[in-house]
Amino acid sequence: MTEQEWRVLGTRLRQVRRRQDLTSQALAAKAGTTRMTISALENKRKPGVSFDVLFRIAGVLGVSLDYLAGRKDDESVELEPTANALALPA
Repeated sequence: MTEQEWRVLGTRLRQVRRRQDLTSQALAAKAGTTRMTISALENKRKPGVSFDVLFRIAGVLGVSLDYLAGRKDDESVELEPTANALALPA
């Protein structure tokens, strides 16, 4: 991610978390990470965080990672159909 995306991610992460009345500790627990990671992200520092952790945080908040990173302004999560989802039961 670019520096700009990290800055936007921190700002939007804090906004969405507060709007949902979640503490950083509660969000961290639900996302399976630490409060320090949430704090670092919100304060626009780049912690050694995996994509999986970012994806889980977005999932707990009910927004897309693209929204958090500023790649789109729509908060909704659009699920792509997968081959398994389209398979007919045997």
